[in-house]
Amino acid sequence: MSICDVDSRHGAPGVLSILGDGDFRKLNVCCRRITQASRCCRSLEVIVQAQWIQCYEEQVQKLVVEDPDLSLTKGRAIVQAQACKDFGWSLKELRNKMAIWRGYDSIREAGGWVPLIFAGMGLYRFCKYRLGFCPQNIATLKRLRLRFEVAADTIHPEWRLLLSIIGKPTTRVYHGHPCDWVVSKDSPPIPLADTYSQWTPDFKFEHLEDSTIDEQAWGLIDPRTENRHVQWTLPRQFSCEKCGSTQSNDVSTNECLCFPALFGSGLRKPCPVQVFRTEDGRNNGLLACCPFERGAAIGEFVGVITQGIRRLDVMQCSGPAATYQIWQGHKGNYTRFINHSCQPNSQYERFPWLGVERHVLVSKGILAGDEITVDYSNDYWNHLDKECLCGETSCRFKTRNGRIPGEQGPTR
Repeated sequence: MSICDVDSRHGAPGVLSILGDGDFRKLNVCCRRITQASRCCRSLEVIVQAQWIQCYEEQVQKLVVEDPDLSLTKGRAIVQAQACKDFGWSLKELRNKMAIWRGYDSIREAGGWVPLIFAGMGLYRFCKYRLGFCPQNIATLKRLRLRFEVAADTIHPEWRLLLSIIGKPTTRVYHGHPCDWVVSKDSPPIPLADTYSQWTPDFKFEHLEDSTIDEQAWGLIDPRTENRHVQWTLPRQFSCEKCGSTQSNDVSTNECLCFPALFGSGLRKPCPVQVFRTEDGRNNGLLACCPFERGAAIGEFVGVITQGIRRLDVMQCSGPAATYQIWQGHKGNYTRFINHSCQPNSQYERFPWLGVERHVLVSKGILAGDEITVDYSNDYWNHLDKECLCGETSCRFKTRNGRIPGEQGPTR
């Protein structure tokens, strides 16, 4: 249902004109009709209802200013009586609704419009029973506000159009890929390129869904396949080495469910992670925005399949028929930003899919808000002269000297 559908189907005057002229009674009518009409679009409902609370408070203050002898209590009673008449509700019904709508407005005030628009059906119960409305959670929501907006703008770029129903700005703020922005604890998000400018002034990064073959290094050969053939010449049926089930990119015929978030389930959904600015000199890292259960796939290590790279951050791979490298210097995905730890909360697993070797990052059990880390392996550290900054008591590389700055910063 669109905004225009709500407007025309229920005979409401132009919504923008209703909310733009400050007429509280017209807003009452609009809110009533949206509440009745938006069973299939809860986002519109909570937007208008949260806005109604703001307008209600403004209307009360307006009456009190106009009549100095009028108390706040009497002012609220007058405004509520008018609202009851316009809504066709009893005072008890209105106050019950207002208690829930105040919850919506509290969420909006702390976290902006994104948490309201993208919340599930549990939002109503959450606000009705005031679950978790403690100062600590509200403070956390305030810190996450801009992170929510980065995700919403880059994944759902038209979401702000919903705000036109209450006359709010609809201009997109954050453009590009979700990982084109680096979030931090107390500062606004900054462009990814800015975090590498001191090492690479013209830094650019292309986000890939799948790895690409460096034709100068391999020609048309894919070193990840057993026979070193290009993928389309391989047999069309494959059995999973892990579970023995049939693998297929066709959802209707695929039976392998080892890593359904990555393979065999149609289009991949955006991974709930964000690039964030570390506070201990490791430049960027990767933040989990939701829990990853033990054994769940976080992502595939994607980049340029090449060989012969030295003294740069690169994954060394021993394929079924050839040794190759995956380089993420300027092309790859969010796994590029995962930092090393000598006690990591994830690990890479080799996983052949349709005859092609893949490297899947698998969780060891990660909570929402945790930094995702992985052990780069001794082979990585043996190729680079860097000092580890993971901070673990069992750190294996913290006493190394003579660092060589890499593209991602002096240390990892």
